[in-house]
Amino acid sequence: MSQLILEISKLSVADRIRLIQEILNTISDETSKGELTEAQLKEIENRSQSIKSGAAKTTSWDTIEEQLRQRYDL
Repeated sequence: MSQLILEISKLSVADRIRLIQEILNTISDETSKGELTEAQLKEIENRSQSIKSGAAKTTSWDTIEEQLRQRYDL
C-alpha cells in the first residue's frame, strides 16, 4: 500500500468523505471548463423541442420515487 493510502486510511470516515468530495470537485471543475460541442447543443435543442411538443414521454418525480420505493422496499 502506498504511503498516501496509509495516511488517508488514518483519517476518520467523515474526513475521508470530505477528501473524496474535494477530489470529485477538482474533477468536476476540470471537466466543466470545456464548452459544449455543436452536436451536444443540437441534442439539447432536439430534446427540449420534443418535451415542449409533447412527443417525449416523461415521468413525474413522484411516480419515479414510488417505483423506486416499491422496487427496493424503501
